[in-house]
Amino acid sequence: MKKLNIREKVLQQPITILDGGTGTEIQRLGGVMSSAWGALANIESPDVVIRVHENHIKAGCEIITTNTFSTCRHALDAIGKGDQTEAINSEAVKLARKAIRNTGTEDKVYIAGSMSNFFSLLANEFRPDPQFVPDAKTEQKNYKELAKILADSGVDLLILELLVDIDHSKILLEAAMETGLPVWVGLSCCKNKIDGSIVGRNFSVENIKSLIYDEDEFPEAPKLLPEDKIIPLKEIILSLKAVGGDVYGIMHSWFEDSKAGLEILKENWDGPIMFYPEIMLFDTSTGGAQITSTEKEFADSCQKLIDNRVKVVGGCCGVSDKHLNALVKKILP
Repeated sequence: MKKLNIREKVLQQPITILDGGTGTEIQRLGGVMSSAWGALANIESPDVVIRVHENHIKAGCEIITTNTFSTCRHALDAIGKGDQTEAINSEAVKLARKAIRNTGTEDKVYIAGSMSNFFSLLANEFRPDPQFVPDAKTEQKNYKELAKILADSGVDLLILELLVDIDHSKILLEAAMETGLPVWVGLSCCKNKIDGSIVGRNFSVENIKSLIYDEDEFPEAPKLLPEDKIIPLKEIILSLKAVGGDVYGIMHSWFEDSKAGLEILKENWDGPIMFYPEIMLFDTSTGGAQITSTEKEFADSCQKLIDNRVKVVGGCCGVSDKHLNALVKKILP
């Protein structure tokens, strides 16, 4: 039977299973990492990337996400690999496709091309390296380049991840929309500990301290974007949905924050919704991590947040194939 296109699948199927963490699983299994996160693994640890995808497929996922979260040209420039932008990204899609072939799931599994506003990080810190933050025109050019490479390489959809603002996110979304592919918008949020409002995720105001680092050595607060703005989640949703997108969701956020974020999303978005939380504390000084949920806890917590509006579910940072399999067993008959 011919595989449905991804738009039809999401609309016709009660729930679609996305994969677990890609970059964090590459790291856990010994793949090459750098200030551009897992980008180098595509060319220096390809077997690890394939194994991560295969593990997720065997756990029951129907969509695997390419290892391209941190592979935009300006992120690769920071590790001296900007001239390999096309090779690194096209290879990521080839590795995903190979994992599908290896598992004999060509008629079942789709490939999502990951894109983000990730900027290469300073050494041992979770802050963008100012040397490699492009101006808006260059940023736009680089996102368009990445979107085109992924589309030309044959991904089924583009999934935009860790969107926490309006300005950078709009540039990314516009670039993705130009391909004509389905575009899924992954928003990250947190509850503002100052006033209780739900905002685009910002380390300076979230209740849970999600990074482990030496505050005496690095007194400047970690941040996801150079400007570090605190923006109400509702404003982000309304601004981005005016541009487009097929599916909107909450991802790379803690369960408690995700619950609040999903409520706001349901009030301001009428289309299909996805949800894939993170369960991992990052140690920026060692590159290590602490996983905050067992497989059962992850599955139970996800189940509580799934309703008839949530059409896609999976996991983000820290979510292994074992967590994913526990989720599949929990929610599928």
